Amino acid sequence: MRPDLQPSRRFTPSTRRYRLAFLLLFILHPSSLILSQSPVLRLEMGMHTATIARIATDAQNRFLVTASDDKTARVWELPSGWLLRTLRPPLGEGDEGKLYAVALSPDGSTVAVGGWTGYEWDKSISIYLFDRASGVLRQRLAGLPNVVNHLAYSPDGRWLAAVLGEGGARIYDAAAGYGEAFRDTEYGGDSYGADFTADGTRLATSCFDGRLRLYERAGGGAASAWRRVADVAATGGK
Repeated sequence: MRPDLQPSRRFTPSTRRYRLAFLLLFILHPSSLILSQSPVLRLEMGMHTATIARIATDAQNRFLVTASDDKTARVWELPSGWLLRTLRPPLGEGDEGKLYAVALSPDGSTVAVGGWTGYEWDKSISIYLFDRASGVLRQRLAGLPNVVNHLAYSPDGRWLAAVLGEGGARIYDAAAGYGEAFRDTEYGGDSYGADFTADGTRLATSCFDGRLRLYERAGGGAASAWRRVADVAATGGK
């Protein structure tokens, strides 16, 4: 085991069985992020305790991040599988705080998570941006109309794409403080998939309305250059 990592546990079933530890944590969320400042009692078991919805890696495959319905995201070292850090977004009652989407910037510095995130106090959904190394919640991208189902970074780390439940797609410009660069709300259903081309100039999305959409960024790299260039029906169902 590398002493500089000092992991809390290894991501293997055998170690889980013999090294489970229960730790009661009171989490007080910053007033700048949520309206309530009441402590929330959680059980920390050193692993996910509900469905893992999404996973992501950095470009060099040094880190793996998992997002779960247990309202946490977890950062693991690759290839050892050591748990390095648990990320805790603001949470609340019921579904509030469940994570359905995660993306890790190609350089491994930023973890973006989303899901049922922020509706309890904002009546809208947010994407949370964590510093991967420290676990600090650095920023939130607020005002989304529905849950975040999938997040994807472009290979150069410049753009972050989000697709929503009946809310369409958004593209954020990481180089400009994650300002919204483009949106398409003309979706007829939930979207669960998005991916950039290797050069980062195109983005494709899928949707339960049975259609595939393709977006393209014109030359110069201007945020305003994103546009939809194709919208076609998929063959064989949704």
